[in-house]
Amino acid sequence: MKSYKNQSHLLNTRIQALEIKKEQDLIALKVELNSVYNELRPSRLIKRAVTDAVEAPEIRENLIESIISLTGGYISKKLLVGKSKSVYKKILGFALQYISTKIISDKFKK
Repeated sequence: MKSYKNQSHLLNTRIQALEIKKEQDLIALKVELNSVYNELRPSRLIKRAVTDAVEAPEIRENLIESIISLTGGYISKKLLVGKSKSVYKKILGFALQYISTKIISDKFKK
């Protein structure tokens, strides 16, 4: 009879140990899940993408070239066309903006 009590006691202690391990694993899983959730938030993804873009020299150069060429095209349109209400002048302004942006962009690529 004594061996049954010892086996029962041994079984109960192992069950308690497994329950404690289960609770610890659950806590660790929740912490890991929270960490993954925080890393996959849209704001974090955008921030990481911008950081990577700024740190990569090729992307940074292309971004600067694009900004300069678009700004140059916009300024040339505003200088030559201004605030016109004429449809023809607006179309001419957009064409001028496209051409000047293209010229500035080509100058950077050479």
